[in-house]
Amino acid sequence: MKLPSFPFFKSKDAIAVDLGASSIKIVYLKHSGSKYSLARWELIPVSDGSVELSPQDRKNIATTRIGEFLAREKIATKNVISSISGNQVIVRYVKFPKLSYEELTKTIQFEAEPYIPFDIREVNLGFHTLGDVIEEGQKKMETILVAAKKEVVQSRIDIFNDLGLRPIIIDVDAFALTNAYELNTDPSVMETVVLINIGASVTNISIVENRIPRVVRDVFISGNSFTKAIQRNLACDTKTAEDLKLRHNLLVTVEEKEKTLADNQKEALQVSTAITPVARDLVAEIHRSIDFYISQNPDRSINRILITGGSANLKNLDKYLSQEIKLPVEVFNPLKNVYGGETVPENFATHLSIAVGLGMRRENDIIKK
Repeated sequence: MKLPSFPFFKSKDAIAVDLGASSIKIVYLKHSGSKYSLARWELIPVSDGSVELSPQDRKNIATTRIGEFLAREKIATKNVISSISGNQVIVRYVKFPKLSYEELTKTIQFEAEPYIPFDIREVNLGFHTLGDVIEEGQKKMETILVAAKKEVVQSRIDIFNDLGLRPIIIDVDAFALTNAYELNTDPSVMETVVLINIGASVTNISIVENRIPRVVRDVFISGNSFTKAIQRNLACDTKTAEDLKLRHNLLVTVEEKEKTLADNQKEALQVSTAITPVARDLVAEIHRSIDFYISQNPDRSINRILITGGSANLKNLDKYLSQEIKLPVEVFNPLKNVYGGETVPENFATHLSIAVGLGMRRENDIIKK
């Protein structure tokens, strides 16, 4: 398994499959030089969250739905790229003794063990060196170290093996998100941006400084958190809560709240009241990430925040985050610079950020320093 995904090179023809908690996102990108075109895409519902699916049920549903897509679209390639995230994936920024790529490859198990909270025998390891540093008079190399539980990686591989596909890369969601950002940003732009992918069960936060991820975190304040808050407060089922979440605004200003009250829109007020504490918790996690980033170098600053994922479509969430964090916040469309991407409705495109980033990968694209 090639973990992590640096240095964000392009992939050979391969299907990118983002296996989410509520849906499967599939993107098939073609590329010529530095240009990409969208050959196929699909957003396949898996679960509305009303019933807790077992891992085996999820595997069976994913296998069936992906198989149906491949048969229907008649896609010839057998190469597939996917990714993982959550508390079974650890990303650490460490300083190793100065070694060649080949030397570190041979000794990575030993070098990584002090930094990994899992049994080193139970994980797949990957690394990418960022550059040389001097620490306590010794020459070292700053390295991103990734460890993923083998069982989590294998669960992805098993689905693709059952379909006769060839998994060439299992990536990390946060790094795929950085790929998608790079694709849609002018190469001359040097900035520090907070990328936030709000999925159904996990939110990926990545602080990217001049195209290098400096902070990577997964938090569990996510789309389902908003839905469950509406369920509790309005005593409704999951589907109704999901519909209400997308129908009504997060009320941000005093004027918005007063107008909604004057118009007697009780339901809208109830929904906003229910989801505001969840949005506040998300703000706290973003602040925590930014504070950690700044603590590493007080001269650092953030230019803007980009939100994506299904719950980036929550009305006024960008406005609320901007007001609370005091930074510009935009909804990120990962297909903005992809030929044919304009055919995908923007509220669907936000779901595809991880899959687009995966679709840029190619086999054996790890740089050796």
